[in-house]
Amino acid sequence: MKRWIAVLLAAVLVCALAACGSKKPNNTNNNNNNSSSSSSVAPTTAPQPTESPDKEVVFGDMKITLPKEFVDNKALIPSDSDIKCYYTNMQEELAFAALNEEKSDFAKTKVQSLDDYLEVQHANSKGSVTSEIKEDNGLKYFDYEAEGTNGTIYKYFSTAFESDDYYWFVQFYTSKEQYSKYESKFLQWSRTVTEA
Repeated sequence: MKRWIAVLLAAVLVCALAACGSKKPNNTNNNNNNSSSSSSVAPTTAPQPTESPDKEVVFGDMKITLPKEFVDNKALIPSDSDIKCYYTNMQEELAFAALNEEKSDFAKTKVQSLDDYLEVQHANSKGSVTSEIKEDNGLKYFDYEAEGTNGTIYKYFSTAFESDDYYWFVQFYTSKEQYSKYESKFLQWSRTVTEA
């Protein structure tokens, strides 16, 4: 349905990552909040957090909880785009995007439920490899691959949600090589989506 969205998202991620260059996060030994500090730092008596605190991100009439490393990069999306939310984590080369479509737009179609909507999105994803729709503890999703403008293959985790007036198509993506490392996180983060 929105085939160009996958290509657009891949292009935006490539541009965002290219802008990041070879900068590395500031991991100085003086940063006591860094749980992965080098071995030259003396151990502390208090346990250090293993993960950063999360933050709530509101998009339209929905919200999701993401790690604080995700930052709003909607400015990179063209203003006429259907994408309502675009967050990236440059350190891990991850991205999150969400777009909505009014339920009333589907009134005269076969799309009458959230499952129907996800089926349509699945059928229209034109990635090089598309999985069947999977279900994990009630959350239905599929993944697919698409080539970015720089030749990198990105793998997308795609699911859908609904509010009173909208169907929401939600995606996380990263490079194909990293996908298996993050799939369980994508599931975890997707389960936090609720109406705002």
